[in-house]
Amino acid sequence: MKKLLFIPLIMAMACGGSLSDEQRKKLHEGMEEQKIVKISDAEIVTASLERGRTIYKAMEKLKFDSLKMDSISKRYHVKIKLITPGSSQALEVEQQLIEAYVVGAETGSVQDNIQKLHTTTDAKNYDSLIYTRPKVLPMPDGAVKVEGIWNIYLPKKDVILSIDKDK
Repeated sequence: MKKLLFIPLIMAMACGGSLSDEQRKKLHEGMEEQKIVKISDAEIVTASLERGRTIYKAMEKLKFDSLKMDSISKRYHVKIKLITPGSSQALEVEQQLIEAYVVGAETGSVQDNIQKLHTTTDAKNYDSLIYTRPKVLPMPDGAVKVEGIWNIYLPKKDVILSIDKDK
């Protein structure tokens, strides 16, 4: 849509027409949006972690109501899943993550996490990230039991577009 707006402005300039201040402003905004910016892998991971935490806070506000999770998924363009230990529907990476959280609960380490989801065996080739956060139940002895993990799948493209280009 933005590219379609950009083309008529260029055509207007080429035909010798003068641009109004509003058209000139839109032209500059369009050029800015098309600007190529190099973003490091670390910046993508950091932005993913921040985005995951923001989405998780929105889920908390809705008290993890499964009927309302759909609206969060649509709003942020993500997929949200709760995986429980021993789930037969979990992907391999999800199984590994939940096992790590169960072991981590024994040592007291149950913090949120971000993982790249690789599309091939090439470690640099990934198209999405997964933000995970454990769903824990405090036990009477002070330990915690992992009841499941919340998985928020973040498309890499959306994360990159959310990063401020003025860096």
